[in-house]
This record gives sequence, structure tokens and C-alpha cells, in this order.
Amino acid sequence: MPPSPSGPADATDPAAAAPFLDARGQPQLDAAGVALVERMELVARTAVEGLLAGLHPSPFFGSSVEYADHRPYTPSDEIRSIDWKLVAKTDKYYVKLFEEQTNTRVTVILDTSRSMAFSAGGGITKLDYGRFLAASLCHLALKQNDAAGLATFDGEVRSYVPPRSMANHFRHILDALARARPGDDTRVGPVLQSLAGRIPRRGIVILVSDLLDDPAGIATGLSLLRHRRHDLLVFHVVDPAERDFPWTKVTRFKDIEGQGRVVANARTVRAAYLERFERFLAGVRSACLERSIGYELALTDHPYAEMLSGYLARRARQTG
Repeated sequence: MPPSPSGPADATDPAAAAPFLDARGQPQLDAAGVALVERMELVARTAVEGLLAGLHPSPFFGSSVEYADHRPYTPSDEIRSIDWKLVAKTDKYYVKLFEEQTNTRVTVILDTSRSMAFSAGGGITKLDYGRFLAASLCHLALKQNDAAGLATFDGEVRSYVPPRSMANHFRHILDALARARPGDDTRVGPVLQSLAGRIPRRGIVILVSDLLDDPAGIATGLSLLRHRRHDLLVFHVVDPAERDFPWTKVTRFKDIEGQGRVVANARTVRAAYLERFERFLAGVRSACLERSIGYELALTDHPYAEMLSGYLARRARQTG
């Protein structure tokens, strides 16, 4: 895990401003951003379970228009399911099997640990960026008749809203997002393992986090969810200052999670920091790709709606 500068130690921690809330302290959602994102379809790349007809391929066979296979006819089968053209060719009775289109459960897992409160230069914090992103993903899922749920965590799961597809369920998700506050240090791996037991059905699981934790633990948690055949997406939320290291003078830095402090000539340590951070990004990306997990770097100075719609457009082309 790379060192994560929080800027000069005498700077105020950026946790007071909360653009996710309106003037009355109520949760809000950027209407323009939602309008852009909701045109995209969140299409699962793997088979997922569901109850209603929807947009995602199912592991079960039903009566949709997508032909899948044949099997021998049995007395319990409906006569209308027989493939009469195949009977004419083979003089044997077979029934057609079709791939059913089903809805799915979308669970967004949002990191609310201490490091997510970071913002350099007065921009949006990683936590607020993650809130907008999580709200947009849940809104999109509900708009396409999927069930949407939310979990927030730091060192442990802090809140869990089970996936539902009811229209008023979005308010419960927004309320949970509004209540989320930067908490303790991150423990991504154990949290993912804990949540794996709460998400029994295969579906889409989306992790929104800065991933400032032990890479091996993160990989273990992701592997467990992948083993359970969830379709996983990871949005890696990063402040531009973490990637670019803009400091140039002697600066006092503090540990973004923990109590450590150090005074250093930023110009002297910049090259080593950037090299280590790039290794960190490459390691996380490789861990996801090796497990067929979708990965997207989400820089907080890039409007979340543009980032999300661009990613979903590429994902749709890959699955189409």
C-alpha cells in the first residue's frame, strides 16, 4: 500500500462540506448526472439469478426468444415445446430449451473509512464522490427493474440495506448514504468475506473504495465473491493529488489512516512516491483482471456521471 499524502498537517481535514446533502440536510442526487447515467444499461457479463423478466442472462432455462439447446422429450413436457422440425429430420422427439432473461440483484459496497474523507485543493472528498456514484448505480438498477442494495463499511460493516426492487426503496438507500460518516481504518478483505455470507444469490456486486489496505487481503475478499459467481465491478476512487503528488516544498504529512506524521522535502520524495503509487495501481488492476473482475479508476476531478456512463458504454460493447 503506498503512502497517502493528506497535504500539510496543519490543513483542516475536509469533512465538513457535504455536497451530497441539500440546504435542509436532506440527501440529494444530481439530476443531470442521473439523466445521463440512466440511459446506460448495466448488463451482467455472467449468468445471474432473479425472479422477473429483465435485462440479464440467467443460469436457468425458460421461454424467452433466445434458443439455447435441445434435450430428449419426456412425458411430463408440454407438447408445444417439441421441436417438430427436428422430429421430421431425426424421427425422434426433442424439446427446445431457451435462455431466460431475468432481473438481478445489484449490491453496492461503499468504503466509508477515514481515508475516504481526503480531498486536496478543496475538491470533493472521495467519500462524497463515492456517495454520488453509489446512488447513481442503485438508481440505475431500480430503473431497469433490478433489485438494489447498499452496504457501507470501514473496519467492519456499518450499515446494510438488503436489495429490493420497490420504487420507494431508493429513499432508504439515500438515507443510508446520507448517514454515512468517515469512520475507522479500512479492512476491505475481511469486510468482503463477511458480506459474502449476506449475498447468497448470484448477482452484481460493486465495490466503491480507495482500496488503501493490504492488497493480499483485498484479493482474498474479491476471490471469495468471485468464487460464488457474482459479477464484480470495482470503482477505485482516487484523489488526483494521490496520483500526481503536487507538493513541491518541505511539507508535513500525516498518515491518511493512523497517527503517523513526517516532515519531508516533497520534491525529493516525489519520484519514489509516484513509482510506488503506480505499482499499487497496477497491482490492484492486475488482481481484478486475473479474476475477471471489472476495474475502473475513478478520479474525483472527473465528473462521476461521465466516468460511469463511459465505463458502462465500454462494458456494453464488450458484452454485446
